[in-house]
Amino acid sequence: MLKRHATDVLAVFETHAGGDRASEICRGLGFENSFKVDAVGQSGGLWLLWRSGIGDVVIVEESEQFIHARISNGNEVLHVIAVYAAPTVSRRSGLWDQLRDLVGRISEPVLLGGDFNTIVRVDERAGGSGRLSEDSIAFGEWINDLSLIDMGFRGSGFTWKRGRSVNTFVAKRLDRVLCCAQTRLKWQEATVTHLPFLSSDHAPLYVQLTPVVSRDPKRRPFRFEAAWLKHPEFQELLKTSWRRDLSTNEALRVLQRTLVRWNKEVFGDVTKRKEGLLKEIVEVQEALETGLTDAILEREEFLMKELDVVLEQEEVLWFQKAREKWIPLGDRNTRFFHTSTIIRRRKNRIDMLRNEAGEWTTDEKEMESLAIAYFKRLYSMEDVEEVVDKLPSDGFEQLTAGEKQHLEKDFVASEVESAIRGMGKFKAPGPDGYQPVFYQSSWEMVGSSVTRFVLDFFRTGVLPPMTNDVLLVLLAKVSTPERIT
Repeated sequence: MLKRHATDVLAVFETHAGGDRASEICRGLGFENSFKVDAVGQSGGLWLLWRSGIGDVVIVEESEQFIHARISNGNEVLHVIAVYAAPTVSRRSGLWDQLRDLVGRISEPVLLGGDFNTIVRVDERAGGSGRLSEDSIAFGEWINDLSLIDMGFRGSGFTWKRGRSVNTFVAKRLDRVLCCAQTRLKWQEATVTHLPFLSSDHAPLYVQLTPVVSRDPKRRPFRFEAAWLKHPEFQELLKTSWRRDLSTNEALRVLQRTLVRWNKEVFGDVTKRKEGLLKEIVEVQEALETGLTDAILEREEFLMKELDVVLEQEEVLWFQKAREKWIPLGDRNTRFFHTSTIIRRRKNRIDMLRNEAGEWTTDEKEMESLAIAYFKRLYSMEDVEEVVDKLPSDGFEQLTAGEKQHLEKDFVASEVESAIRGMGKFKAPGPDGYQPVFYQSSWEMVGSSVTRFVLDFFRTGVLPPMTNDVLLVLLAKVSTPERIT
């Protein structure tokens, strides 16, 4: 298994070995370095093994139930806490408080993983009691108190199982990997895979901080960024780029090409702009200490104003992506919005599915084929027993002449604007990538075109091709989907 899954750090639990025997096994696994908490008799045992190439590893703290290591390589630092919680509640008493104190003292990225010997939710168990124990509730509260993030998983939903018959079978997700927001932001693509059960009643967990992710940037759809509205040049760009002589759909497509180019050449990467401004502000403030001049003071004031604009753009950018409705925009909650976005993306991403043979596949093309085949069957006429050509009218009251006249009354421009402004600013866009916030903020420029487009539709009953197209997005209704159903 180690040959198949390249591993730089390995944590082994319930080793039931110590002394020379433990050292011999560690060398046989091919790791140059190791730290061992030996088993007491036939109970416990916790090892941490690592390869020399990962950088400097310092064992900070250890106990019978965890090993805390600090790994540093250049400017990158990661605290790894390998946890083996004792199998009985009495023996692991105090562990959560001990880890709470430990994690609370760390200001750098943290990763906690291992066998916690308890679950968080009822759906993390098959068989056995249908209620959460007090220990499970305490574990969930501990995760929340420390603001830890469950890194999720792909593969089987359980990491421990027992019993060989329906009456005795029990399976649980006792093992997991948790991290702080700092870790999740730094390694956004990190994955946890539940490998198959082999010689143990626990499934191995395989953590990849930087997995190979193959995505075609050309397939990424256009999305209007609300942060562009905060740029001082945006309104002038819109004024010179919006083509009133074209249909609304054509004008939007022309504007899209202009915005993509402008974003690359002018707007740029918000994070890099922020870092550049912060660096220059530090240099200017250091210069003030050696020689005070009006020019330097004016430069500092200019940079601070620029930074304020960039910080606002950054907050809007991540607010738009996070889709959080209960925290207001404008309170500098950028970090929260950024973290929420990463968590939502990881939760929504489908990394693997079972094919028709019941085998797991991670191949993107094969998963696409499975999805397309499912929806073709879903929207086909297969298994349709009756086709209804028109709705029955029995039981419905007839409209009066006055009601019919009211319904057939022509719409007016003010109603179109009212409808647009009544939409949620950040409602999910269609294939064209424009959200209501664009129309609401740019109504003075685009309003006449949009109004003409809408009123023409109600007058003629005809929509231009692709106007009503939608994006079909697969959203998992369970934590780790296996099949499309």
